[in-house]
Amino acid sequence: MPLIPPEEGSAVVLFDRDGRVLLQQRDDDIPPEGYGRWAIPGGGREGEESPRDTAVREFAEETGVRLTRLRHFRTFTPGDRPELRPRLLHVFLADDEVDPAAIQVNEGLDFRFWSEDEARALRMNPGGRFVLEAALASEMYRGWLAWKRPHRRSVSTLEIDRWGRILLQLRDDDLPPDRYPGVWSLPGGLIDDGESPDAAALREFEEETGHLLEELKLFRSFHREDLPESTVEVEHVYYIDADIPEEHIDVREGQAFSYWHPSEFAALDMPPHARHILEAFVTSGAYKAMFH
Repeated sequence: MPLIPPEEGSAVVLFDRDGRVLLQQRDDDIPPEGYGRWAIPGGGREGEESPRDTAVREFAEETGVRLTRLRHFRTFTPGDRPELRPRLLHVFLADDEVDPAAIQVNEGLDFRFWSEDEARALRMNPGGRFVLEAALASEMYRGWLAWKRPHRRSVSTLEIDRWGRILLQLRDDDLPPDRYPGVWSLPGGLIDDGESPDAAALREFEEETGHLLEELKLFRSFHREDLPESTVEVEHVYYIDADIPEEHIDVREGQAFSYWHPSEFAALDMPPHARHILEAFVTSGAYKAMFH
């Protein structure tokens, strides 16, 4: 009798600092690849649990490892791929540091980390391969992997309106704890390999807000000794009084964007390094010169 897959489930793409992904070798016979094929760990939803709870439970049941650093990537339906199993699949990314020796094979034949090229050469059913390729090609995966690099460099942009208020981003609330979830911070991100800080600042601001700025001015480059709480080695901070109407900002990353006056900063929950940067800027000659 053929195995009937659940109608809804969750799967976890766990990757290590080298970008290798953990896959499960299956012991059930679902065509076309059948017994021994490789798949993304996961399973069906039970009762009233949330998709995230399903992902955590299924991964723990299959490997003996309880993940804590999951973030929802995308929900796939048969409209994305007709062969999808289950038919409604919530896919999460996770970057927990997991020792391969600590993984228990509680279900299936094996669990192994594979590089992207190695994973593409494995026997996988079309639906699973489609989901894995989508995850590996995503900005979320590439961005998370970049955060695992040593000697990270970043940029941030202080965009100011006509009243001297500064645009801040409300960060997503499902980020890992060390990435400051659910607080107000500066728009920006990591510098790509071979990219100049100026180009990175323009790119990041456009990716997050939908606005390509015509120019930027460098305020200051902060090093780790200036910002001990920072997660990067160097942060290049730019500013511009573009006065973009708040209602014209396209929230492409984070939960929201809003202008805040310096007198309101104290009441906001924000990362310590962002607060230090803002305090340095609003007391600087660069900021004061805009309004004289």
